[in-house]
Amino acid sequence: MMRCERCGHGDRRPERRARLAERANQTAVVVEVPVEVCMSCGQVWLSMDVAKRLDALFDRLLDSGAESSQIHWENSRAT
Repeated sequence: MMRCERCGHGDRRPERRARLAERANQTAVVVEVPVEVCMSCGQVWLSMDVAKRLDALFDRLLDSGAESSQIHWENSRAT
């Protein structure tokens, strides 16, 4: 387990969390995104692969024109 680079006290542990993006009165949510969280200070990290995929998902959801949209991380590969 890795130590937190921010506080130096906590361990980084895997979790799944919702991530949100907003643009021009539109909201997109991706639920159950794999992240690492410091148990001491709450800092959240995304791996580079997760961050790239999340950016692409947000672009697709926000470009859809819907006022709000949501997708589950595990279902996002099929769409």
